[in-house]
Formats: sequence, structure tokens, C-alpha cells
Amino acid sequence: MRWSLLQAVSKRQCASRWKTSCYLHSPKKYYSEKRLPEDSADYHKRSPPWNIMFFGTDDFSLRSLKALHTAQRTGDLIRRLDVVSVLLKKSTPAVRRYCQKEGLEVIDWPVVVPQGVYDIGIVVSFGHLIPASVISAFPMGIINLHGSLLPRWRGAAPVIHTLLNNDHLTGITIMRIAPRRFDVGHVVSKVEVQVKWNTKSKELTAHLAEVGAQELVSLLPNLPEHLNKAYPQSSEGVTKAPKVDERASRAQWSEWSCSDVQARFRALDDYMPLWTLWQEKPAKLRSMVMQQEWSMKTKDTETDLPAESDGSEKKNGTQKLVTDDKKVKNGSADANSPRNYGCDSLDNQSQKMDETEVPGRVVYDRKQRVIRVHCRDGWVAFQRVILKGHRPMTAQDFYNGFITKVPKDSHMFT
Repeated sequence: MRWSLLQAVSKRQCASRWKTSCYLHSPKKYYSEKRLPEDSADYHKRSPPWNIMFFGTDDFSLRSLKALHTAQRTGDLIRRLDVVSVLLKKSTPAVRRYCQKEGLEVIDWPVVVPQGVYDIGIVVSFGHLIPASVISAFPMGIINLHGSLLPRWRGAAPVIHTLLNNDHLTGITIMRIAPRRFDVGHVVSKVEVQVKWNTKSKELTAHLAEVGAQELVSLLPNLPEHLNKAYPQSSEGVTKAPKVDERASRAQWSEWSCSDVQARFRALDDYMPLWTLWQEKPAKLRSMVMQQEWSMKTKDTETDLPAESDGSEKKNGTQKLVTDDKKVKNGSADANSPRNYGCDSLDNQSQKMDETEVPGRVVYDRKQRVIRVHCRDGWVAFQRVILKGHRPMTAQDFYNGFITKVPKDSHMFT
């Protein structure tokens, strides 16, 4: 009798362990069936604390995850916070590293979300289209934080395209996710941010990540109210922000103006520096001497590519940040309107440049210790050069070691 009872208990335990093991290793399945005691109550509740599933990968999304995690630990807005991220072969995404450090469980993508466990999903810089079956598993849907003022710059690289086009105003948009398409959902909230003339991609991305994380947390106390007030995106002013590759940073001296060169430097230098050819060898151009007037020339059309704030005010669901004691203009169209500025030499008195010089011509400016390159409508200057196969050089080192070694008519970047 006693032996039979022990056998029955043992069989039940083995069956339970086998079932859990199969569920853990089943493709596309959520890692656990566990539910908190409160999960079985009311999936359509309208007040926090919320059960949240977060989808993210990179540093931009990490800032939002940290803010949500802090809110969970220090307040009563979040009861449950689970994280979905991707597995990469060559590197570990920032979100996954943070979860490993903080002891947060990470769920591998793709995932099947159990019904009734979560209230809402939050997606930040995830890079994968969320299917309708996953969206429907959340009673309050899924919201997405995007790094631009939609519908301007829909796509994977909004910050890069913001700087490529010399936009003076950008921001973040929090929207409801719609199935089958990226960045088209109803707008829940917007925050506008002015772009300084010399801001580069990494700096702007970090700032927008911080602004977006703060805005996400600020929505949580009255989340249902914000969701109910979501409104459709405008059908006007739609622009695309596809990924860019190294071809976008290949200098085209006869085609690019001074403003174009500086825009590409600001947008791409942190990831894929501007490069050209010196005597058939690739040369990266670093530490550009930027000029404010070149960043003021905003483009009417999208750039054609080969494939701080201390105060704020809210109005009609949009928060407008105040920077340098100047309020942001109403609407992105005004703040990003074209302005006409000419392109001249960087310092007219340091060295007079011949206006007939051909694009790509390289000269060394001894007074400023920079190399100057002639582009379509003037001269641009760089302080450092990295020639393939050589260590990084100052402009003076490049002049002494390479420019002086070839005839003057060969002093060209091509």
C-alpha cells in the first residue's frame, strides 16, 4: 500500500517536470505558465499597478527599461515587468545584458503571449513587426516609443535622417501599435525637442531616449485615459527613415555642399565616419570643424541616400520642451522651414581659397592646423585623418607624411 502510494506520487512529479521541460524548450512558447495571484481577477482593470511585457534590444530601449524597472521597485505603478529580447550571434544586446545583471528574466523572441497575464505591452526600438496574435493578447494593446515626431521619419533610423536633413525640431512619439505596419498607429503622446546646430547622432539619440523614458513612466498613472484619447497620425508630412549603410558616408565632393558634408558628419560620424580615397586608398575624415550657418540650411525634400531642456509645458497631448530660454515653435513645419545661408571658407583671413578649385582638392591650412577639402560650393575642414593601413593622424601629420610626397596636381580626394 505504502509502496503503491510512493509510486503514484513519483509518477505525478515526473509528469509535471516533463511538461514544464517541454514548455520551456518548445519553439515560440512563453517560458512559464506562472501567474500572480491577482492575475485571475480582472484583465480589464483600469488602474495600476500594471502587468507589463517590455520588448527591446539596444541602448535606446534600455533607457526606457531602466525607468520602468525603477518605477516597479520604488512605486506602485508596476506589479509585473517581463522582458522580451532577441538573441544575436555576434553580440549581446544592451537590454539582455542589463537583465542578466539585474536578475530579470529574459524571454527570447519570437514569443507566444499567454492570454490574461499582462495588461499592456511596451515596445521600444525592438526592430521586429509584432503580429496581431501577440497584440491581441494584451487587453490594453501595445504602445511603441519612436524617436521622431511622427509621421515625420517613419522607419528604423529616425535620428540619422533628422540630422541628415538639418531638422531643427524633433522629438519622440508614443503610439498604439497597429498590425502589419511600422510606425502608423494612433498617437498617444508627443514630446518635442529642439536640435542644436552641432548635435551628433549619439548625443541626440541618448537625449531622446531619456525624454521618451520619462514620458512613458508619466503615462502610467492614467494610462487608460491616455489610450482612449489617442488620435490618428496626420496623412501630411510623411517621410521615411530607412536604415543606411556605409555607402551613405562615401564623400561626393562634386555633389555635396558644405551644408551636406556637415549634415552627413553629424548624422553618420558616430557610426560610419565620412570616407574618401587618397591615392586609391580609403581615408576616413574625422573631427570636422563645424559651422553653425551650415546647420541652418534645412532641406525641402528628403536627403537621397543609397538605400536639453529645463522646462516644459503640455498642450493637446504634446509636451513642448523649452531649451536655452526659447520656447519651441508651434508645429514641426515652422521650426523645420528652409533658411538660406551661403557656404564660404571657414576663415577668410587665415587662407584665401581660389573659388575655381575643383571639388576634392586638398590643402593644408598651417594657421588652423586643419586640412581643407573643396566641395561643391566651398571648403570644409577636418582635424584628423585615418588612412587605411596607418594609425590615426592629425592634419599636420597627414600633410607631412602624405600630401607633401605627391605632386601638387595630385593633392586630391576622390
